Amino acid sequence: MRVLLLATLAQHTHGLTLQRRRLGQLSAAAAVAAVNRPAQAARINSEGFAFDAPDGFEAKPKPVKTHAAEVLYKNGKREIGVVVDRVRIEKLEDFGTPAFVGDKVVASERERDGVTAAELSKATELTIDGQTYYELAYSNESSRGNNNFLSRVAVRGGRLYVMTLKARIDDAGALPELRAVAESFRVSGL
Repeated sequence: MRVLLLATLAQHTHGLTLQRRRLGQLSAAAAVAAVNRPAQAARINSEGFAFDAPDGFEAKPKPVKTHAAEVLYKNGKREIGVVVDRVRIEKLEDFGTPAFVGDKVVASERERDGVTAAELSKATELTIDGQTYYELAYSNESSRGNNNFLSRVAVRGGRLYVMTLKARIDDAGALPELRAVAESFRVSGL
């Protein structure tokens, strides 16, 4: 079970920069139209999760599906990605502590091609409306640029939900915007 959860977490964090993801049940055109509403965030509801996407983020379709559900939104070098996969555990705590999960994610990040360093800066547990989330903050140095990542992970109804937000380390304005997206992320299950 830990292997499946770790593999899903690793696949999501590894593939976020290289893979394009489709938007759950909405067409890409509908998602882009929703996200591009002026001067407000669009509430994205898909596959048992929801979050607020800031103005300017566009849905990017993925030609090959590798998860039960997956979405990717981009605005320049900033990315919002969510993947959903079936798991056998019923709660996140059955997999391990936030620090354990964070260490595994960062260890798999270090194994990525071109990554020269990766460091976990925060691993915490949050409970929102009775749902447990792990929040992981980490960074990497790679041949393709240095990035900050913020992930929120939850398990509900036999599904693993992983939201990963990415921005360049030198993008000073990105963290407040991406933190607001992470704070809006909710899972409801299917």
